[in-house]
Formats: sequence, structure tokens, C-alpha cells
Amino acid sequence: MEIHPHLRDIELVNFKVRILDETKGTDAVTRVLLDVSDGDREWGSIGVSENVIEASWEALVDSLEYGMQPSRRAVAGDATATPSGS
Repeated sequence: MEIHPHLRDIELVNFKVRILDETKGTDAVTRVLLDVSDGDREWGSIGVSENVIEASWEALVDSLEYGMQPSRRAVAGDATATPSGS
């Protein structure tokens, strides 16, 4: 039995890495931007760290947590629903 079957639909659409201060060399802060889709909607997330792997992990976790939110999934599954606060 799958606990989170909706994760199967989430795909990485775009992955960008930006070095925020190139003059710092290996101590430079890295910003990772991910664009992710579940087939119905697309969203983005950001991770920031001096370590590109850590920045990537932060962005990945944020994008998956967003995709797992029950209220967001209900909105994606119902074309007539609107996100709260709209």
C-alpha cells in the first residue's frame, strides 16, 4: 500500500543554479531554483546555502512538501475550487 501515491505525479521541470557572489570562490552562496509539476499545476521552490547539494536538497524538500499539502491537492483536483485567500 502506498502512503503518498500522488508523489508519483510530481516531476522536475527545471533546475537552475546561481552563484550569488562569484568573488568568494568556494565560499560563495549558491541559490538553487526548482520548477516542479504534478501534471496539472507548476510551482517553484528555492534553496540557498554555501553548499550546492544542501541548497538543492532544501529546494527539493520544499517543492515536495508543497506538492503534498492536502489543500493544494484538493484545489488541483477540482477545477472549480480556488486557493484560500483568493
